[in-house]
Amino acid sequence: MQSLVLPQNLHRTKEEYVYDTLRTAITRCELEPGEKLVIDSLKSSLGVSPIPIRSALQRLEAEGFVEITPHTGATVSEISLDTVTEIFMLLESLENIAFSVAASNATEADLAHLRHLLSEMEAAVKAGNPDRWYDLNNQFHLTVAQLSQMKMLIRFTKRALDSRDRLRHFYLESFINSRMSEAHDEHCRMIELLESRDVDGLTTLVTQHNRRAKEAYQQLIEKQPV
Repeated sequence: MQSLVLPQNLHRTKEEYVYDTLRTAITRCELEPGEKLVIDSLKSSLGVSPIPIRSALQRLEAEGFVEITPHTGATVSEISLDTVTEIFMLLESLENIAFSVAASNATEADLAHLRHLLSEMEAAVKAGNPDRWYDLNNQFHLTVAQLSQMKMLIRFTKRALDSRDRLRHFYLESFINSRMSEAHDEHCRMIELLESRDVDGLTTLVTQHNRRAKEAYQQLIEKQPV
């Protein structure tokens, strides 16, 4: 197991430190799907006792990042067709609500910020920096959620985007090659529909956007050797 230690924050508890470190490693696929999480190894790597590790693993299990089997231990959750379906069904529902509210609430300054993110994404594409593009992609979708000013929606959207990030790190190159250009065009169209306050058009496009992304990831999984 590679080193997982993040810079220590004096204001975090040991449990929060372990939780943040493991969660980051899982979403970045530094801890790969199916990898065993052995408490003795984690204790040595993180420099903490088993108690905060167990608590952190339970939190990660509740979020779907870890699977704990009695008398066997914990493993990083696998990425499967069901995982992809669940992530994008949630995002589709959350984003349809967010875009609907944003169509009423978005100011010109909000739209200008979203356009700026898109220009940065386009620059990342031209620079051949898919990681940067995907970070900005997450910012774009989270910004729309934040325009709703609905705290639960924002929290659930962030959690779903974090889960999607595992897919991003696991399949980044293949996904970018198959989907990035099309996704960028869809984002540009979203801004146009927000500007015209076209809720019906946004609903159709947001649904298509998430379903096309879901299908792209599903195809990548299906191509994997058994």
